[in-house]
Parts: sequence; structure tokens; C-alpha cells
Amino acid sequence: MTRWLLRGLGLLLLLAILPSLYACVSSAPPPAVTLPGPPPASASPTVPLYVADWGYHSAIIVPQPAGWELGPPGEETAPFLEYAWGDRRFYMENNFWPHSVFATLFLPTRTVTYVDGWPGAPAMDDKPRALYTRGITVEQWATLLQELERWIPRDAAGVRPPAFPAVKGYEGRFYPGYGTYFWWMDCNRWTVERLQAAGLAGSGRGVVFSGQIAPRLRGFTRVTPLGDPAPIR
Repeated sequence: MTRWLLRGLGLLLLLAILPSLYACVSSAPPPAVTLPGPPPASASPTVPLYVADWGYHSAIIVPQPAGWELGPPGEETAPFLEYAWGDRRFYMENNFWPHSVFATLFLPTRTVTYVDGWPGAPAMDDKPRALYTRGITVEQWATLLQELERWIPRDAAGVRPPAFPAVKGYEGRFYPGYGTYFWWMDCNRWTVERLQAAGLAGSGRGVVFSGQIAPRLRGFTRVTPLGDPAPIR
């Protein structure tokens, strides 16, 4: 009985100190990257930005400046780009074995950054659980593109690593991700914090589920099935 009690106390102690240990190994922000062209330009004072809630994870969908080639293989010049981030085994490899789920929840794990090219703006016909939009300035656009791209590590020459092979069920491609994954620093908090860096959302602290994102957004409206914007409630 005493042995099991000690083991239980040891586990509780480990769980208590894991946040501190995790902060030590993942607190450094990604380095800045050189984007593939001059600052984006637009004939309009604002450009459209979208945040998609896909049910268990979220993504940012942003216009790509003309002449840039940030899209995945075969979609390099796509007009819109979708970015998301998450645990490599769970998100990309669809590995749901118990040991992988345990690692995803309780241990820092390797990550991937997902990039997909869109031929046009997303809509509710694309089957997100929820879709949010707002206009952003050219300055916010440039900041957000920099913030999203820096989560794909570069080599010394500033070149992206090759994309992983295509994964069934995903139209885009996965790249090695920057940073490590933990349940309180998951894909949905990542989404909010990337937007926060451009002044488009509040703090991501405490965000775990995709449904928690909406209250953190600033200036967004929810897209209805008919395509009309509606206030976030």
C-alpha cells in the first residue's frame, strides 16, 4: 500500500513540474525568416483573413501576395494559404495508439506545420465547423505571413526543408515544425498566438479546444452558411 502511495505521489509531482520543464525546452521563439519578396501590396486598404474551426483543430487562411510561392508542391502560387500546426504522430501520421496518445498529452513531442493552397477564399461549403473572417491591413498581412512562415524551420541559406510525402485525407502538405507540442500548447493555442502577434487576437493562454478560439478573436465576424457575416456570439 505504501509503495503504491509513493508511486502516486511521485506521478503527481511529475505532473506538477512538467510545465516548468516544458517551458525550459520550448520557450525560445522561432527565428525570423526572409520572405520571398517585397512587403505585400494590395489595391484595397484591407485584405480578407479567415480562421477555420475544423472540429478538433483550427487553421489560419490568409491571401498569398502575387508572385510569391509559399504554397506546397503543386500549389506554390495558390491565391490563399492555409496554415496549421500540431503533433507529428497524432496530426500527420494519424497514430492513435495508446503510447502515442499518452506522449501527445503528457510529453513534449515533435511537431509539423501544415500548408495547403486554396484557389479562392474559403466558405461554409468547405465544411468547417465554424469560419470567421475580417479585413486586415497590409502591415498586419506582412506581420502575419512572417509569423506563420517562421514555424517551418529553415536551413542556413533560409530554405524550407522538403515537405513530407502526401498524407491520405489531407490536400495540403506537412513540413517539419518548429517547437515542441504539449496539451496546453496545442494547435488551437498556436492559432490564437499567431493572430495575437499581428494584433488580431487576445492571449492564447488557456485555449485547448477549437471552440475556445472565437472569444479571443478581435474584429472578426462569423461566416454563415449563406456566406453572410454575422457577429460572434
